[in-house]
Amino acid sequence: MDITWISFAFLAAFAILLALIGLMLVSLARRGDERSRLIKTKAMSATFLCTVALLVVETVRVQAGDQEGTNPFWLLVAVSFIFLVFLIVYKKKFGDLG
Repeated sequence: MDITWISFAFLAAFAILLALIGLMLVSLARRGDERSRLIKTKAMSATFLCTVALLVVETVRVQAGDQEGTNPFWLLVAVSFIFLVFLIVYKKKFGDLG
């Protein structure tokens, strides 16, 4: 029963992350100018680089034989959190948060 509660909590956290990313993208799309495209492009580029680095680290970790394979759910949560962080950073840098 504890595992079910923990799974529900992580699914709820993942849903909240997806909702926050969606709200951020909708707010950027409303503006519709070059600045919002720049923010999204930079956030996607930085997230891609972090994802590649994360996958390299995971590949080395699994090849070492100490651990089992990568959980795709955790990888998706990590990538969506990284994307949210970069969206916030670049929106603050290139645009107003209000």
